[in-house]
Amino acid sequence: NSEASSSSSPEVWGEDARIVDDYEGRNVVVDGLSRTVIEFKGSNNTIVQAYAVGSHVSLRNFLKGGVAAKPQNDTKSVYSSMEEEVYAIQKTRETELKRGLIRQDEVEGEEDINDPGTSYSTVERDYGDWGVYTPTGAQMSSTEVQGVLLLSDVYGPFTENTQALADKIAFECQPVVVLVPDLFRGRPWTLNATVNEDEEDGVERNEDGKSYEEWRAMHPDKRVDVDIRAAAAVLRERYAVASIAVWGTCYGGGRALEAAAGWYAGGASSYYEDAFGDRPAPPHVDPIAAIVWYPTRYNARRLFGRENEGFRTFESGKDRSVAIMAVFAEDDALPGATPEDAMLLKACLDEDTRIKDSMVKIFPGQKHGFAHANLGADGEGNDGEDESDRFLGEDFGSMDQLTLGGDAEVACLLSTAWMETYTRVFLPTAGTPVRFDADERWSTLEMDGYPQTEKRDVRDEINEAIAKYEDVDIEFRRMPQSQNPLLEGPGSEEFDQIEDEREKIRQQILEKYNISENDDEETFDRKFQQARDDGALDGLLLDAYVDDSGDAYW
Repeated sequence: NSEASSSSSPEVWGEDARIVDDYEGRNVVVDGLSRTVIEFKGSNNTIVQAYAVGSHVSLRNFLKGGVAAKPQNDTKSVYSSMEEEVYAIQKTRETELKRGLIRQDEVEGEEDINDPGTSYSTVERDYGDWGVYTPTGAQMSSTEVQGVLLLSDVYGPFTENTQALADKIAFECQPVVVLVPDLFRGRPWTLNATVNEDEEDGVERNEDGKSYEEWRAMHPDKRVDVDIRAAAAVLRERYAVASIAVWGTCYGGGRALEAAAGWYAGGASSYYEDAFGDRPAPPHVDPIAAIVWYPTRYNARRLFGRENEGFRTFESGKDRSVAIMAVFAEDDALPGATPEDAMLLKACLDEDTRIKDSMVKIFPGQKHGFAHANLGADGEGNDGEDESDRFLGEDFGSMDQLTLGGDAEVACLLSTAWMETYTRVFLPTAGTPVRFDADERWSTLEMDGYPQTEKRDVRDEINEAIAKYEDVDIEFRRMPQSQNPLLEGPGSEEFDQIEDEREKIRQQILEKYNISENDDEETFDRKFQQARDDGALDGLLLDAYVDDSGDAYW
C-alpha cells in the first residue's frame, strides 16, 4: 500500500472548464434540469468533452465561476465551515428578534432601532433551533451540492441510455451535479459492430475495421485515468461540490472501483505524472461513495483486501474511507462482472479497513446491462419512440414510465439511496453500516427478484373497449321475477291486465267529465281538477302499482 502525497501544480486542474453546448429547448418535459456539454483539459492538455446535468440551483457555483470566484475577503458570505454558517444564521435571526430597552430619556413609545439594548430578557433564546442538529442545520445540509462522476460503458457519454441515467440521478437526488466525461475522446466503441464475411476469424469490428481489443488499445489506461481525475477536479473547482460519488457502468464500473481504491495501472508512481503530458497529474478522485453496475476489467485483489495496492489516504491526508455498492447480474459472463467476481469483490471489500460500508448484490435471472440498457429512447422497450412521441402520447399529463420497473428500478433506487446516504458531508447519515445490519438480507449476495411490471397503454385499452362495445336493447323478459306484476314488464299476463283496467278507467273519466282533446288549456285544467276533487283519479293508482308501505312506484 502507498501513502498519499499531494502533487502540486501552478495551474489548477479543472478551473478551465467551459460550456460549449446546451440542450435548452430540446426537452419537451419541464423537469427543472439544465443539460450542457462542457470542455476541459485532460491528459496531455487535450480537450475532453463531458455531458453535465443538474438542477438550476446546483449549477449556480459554475455560473459564478467556481471556487476561484468566491470572495475570500468577504466575511459576510464566506465561512470556514457549514457549521459556522449555521450559527451565523441563528445569531442573525436572534438579533433581529431582540429589541433594546426604552431609556428614560427617550420619548415614550419610541425606540432606537440601532440600539441592541442592554438586556435581552424580553426575548428568550430558541434552544429548539440553536446548534447544528436543528431545523436550520438540517435545511443547510439539504442544500449541500454533491458531485456525481458518472463513468459510462464503452459506448460513451452521449448515448440515450447513459444520458437518461445521468438525468435520472440528477432529478431524483437533487441538488447534485452529474458529470459524464468522454473517456474515449469522441471515438467510443460502435453500437453496430459487424463480422466481415471475408475474414475467417469471426471477430466483430467497428466502422474502422478494428476489433474490440484493437479499439481498446487506442485508449491507454493511464490516459483514461488522468481524464477521470481531471473530470473530478472540474466538479470540485468549477461546480464547487461538497463531495464526490463515483458511479460506473460496465467498463466505467471497473474504473470507478479503481478510483475508489486510489489504485493506478502504472503503480503508485504514476499518480504524480501525466504520462502523456508535461505537467503533474491531477489530484485523486477521492470519492466518499462508489456505485458500480456490472463492472469489468479490474483486479479486485489489487484494489481491495488486506494486501491491496491502493492509496491509504485521501489527497487531504485523511485516512481513505469509502462506501461501495456493487450490482451484478446472475447471467453475466463478462470478465469482472460474473457472479464469481461478485463473490470475490465482496470478500475483498469485507477485509479492507478503508471500506466504511459495502453492499454487493446479484440480481437473479438478469443479464449484463439490465439496469440501464433500456433507460433511453433507444432502449429495447420503447418501440423507437422519441421523447416527444412518448410525451404527446401520454395520458393523465405525465411522462410515461419507460417500462423500467422490476429489478432495474430496484437497482436504481438502492443505488441512489446509497449515494445520498454516504455523500452528505455536513450532518452525515449516522447509524449501523448496512453490512452489519440486523436484517441479514442486506449483507448477502442474493437479491430478491422483482419482476418487471407490464407496460400499460391506457389509451389503447380505452379504444379497444370502445371498439368492442355493443349497445343492447332493454329486454324486460330477461329481468328477474318480481312479486309486483308491474315489474314483470310488457308481455306478461299480469301487466297486460293492469293496463287494460287502467284504460277502461281513463275512458270512463273522459266520458263523465266530457274531457276532449279539443279543450283549451284552461278548460282542460278545470275539468281535470274537478275529477281529482271527486276522487275519480284514485282508481288509476291500482294496488299493483303500490308496495306494502303504500308508496307508489310511479
